[in-house]
Amino acid sequence: MSKLYEIADDYARLLDSDLEPEMIADTLEGIEGELADKVEQLLAICKNEIGYSERLREEAKKLQERSASIDNKVTSIKAYIATALEKAGKKSIRAGLHQVTVRTPSRCVEITDASQLPTEFVEFDTIIKPDKLAIKHQLEAGNEVPGAVIKTGKPSLLIR
Repeated sequence: MSKLYEIADDYARLLDSDLEPEMIADTLEGIEGELADKVEQLLAICKNEIGYSERLREEAKKLQERSASIDNKVTSIKAYIATALEKAGKKSIRAGLHQVTVRTPSRCVEITDASQLPTEFVEFDTIIKPDKLAIKHQLEAGNEVPGAVIKTGKPSLLIR
């Protein structure tokens, strides 16, 4: 069986030929059937690949959940050890190959109401981004917008 691009080339060549339409009708019909068969095969591949991709995403989600669960378990075990050492009045202990030390908690700032903070303690983050929709409307209306042009995107495929 031919490749899709070869079938499409043959079809286009026949349409552009100087032959009478009646003479090439049967050939065009055959090529169109072959084109439809090839597209059907490629769409079946797409369907299979989409399913495989979805299964991979589901598996990745399950693995991330398992990873988070294990991280929580490790955090819980460490907190349990720290609590036990504090209760025993120990700052550090040697446990086989490991040396465990309970650190004094560091001090941190908790913001209770950000709107009440003086401006010298606030960082401003300004995002500048073009309003593409407004620019498109101006360009389509025939107005020039420096630094912008309308371009035609790639054709998309609608599958029903």
